[in-house]
Amino acid sequence: MFGPLLVLGGLVALVVGCLKLRPAYHVYRGETDDVVAVERAAGPVELEGTATAIGDRLRAPLTGTAALAYEYEVEEYQSSGKNSSWKTVDEGREATAFRLEDETASVRVEPAGAELALSTDTTIEVDGGEPEPEPIREFLAHESDLESENTSIDLKVVELATGNDRRYHERRLEPGGEAYAFGQSRYDIDARETMRDISAVVSDGDGTPAFVVSDSSRDGTARLLARRQLPWLVGGLLMIGVGVWLLPTSTLF
Repeated sequence: MFGPLLVLGGLVALVVGCLKLRPAYHVYRGETDDVVAVERAAGPVELEGTATAIGDRLRAPLTGTAALAYEYEVEEYQSSGKNSSWKTVDEGREATAFRLEDETASVRVEPAGAELALSTDTTIEVDGGEPEPEPIREFLAHESDLESENTSIDLKVVELATGNDRRYHERRLEPGGEAYAFGQSRYDIDARETMRDISAVVSDGDGTPAFVVSDSSRDGTARLLARRQLPWLVGGLLMIGVGVWLLPTSTLF
């Protein structure tokens, strides 16, 4: 029975992976629009340009870098019996409204609820028993339920580190950097704040099959989105392959 179960599980993984590829598909097959042309667009719009702040900017929690959107993940190396592995122990994200500007005009983007595809990536590795950099100490003290792993036991002769190793990952959309948005444009006269602004806001909505915000080009965004689903697709194919290989054995019992 093990073979058929593996095949079934692999098929489920492939279906899930294909469904999760929908945003990448819509991004890849589209063509970018000029900002000035989307003020009264009826369907989804696709824009590339430069991101600038509207009002206050965010502070990315692990590096203290100014950001318009960020994601973070904390992995911890944990041991259980004979098994040791990296496990995600904390993660989060935040985004604020920003202005996306190209050579034709600029438009307000409200990224709440968007799928973030961010390539600006920082990873900070901290060994257990070692002090964390200042921004991470601030993060642990004020923004996370995690405790510091800078712990040890003083054995008089030697001090033994007892904390677990951690990896802190942070991805950001930074002010002044490249930006991409795939979403729905809605007319909004109040969105015009500068001479170059159009009277519209790009956000989520029933008229768009996906809502994506990225710090890459259209092609780069599609690749980032597709890469995330590789574990589902590769895992599903491996499960199906092993399951099919086991099928003759399974049918004998």
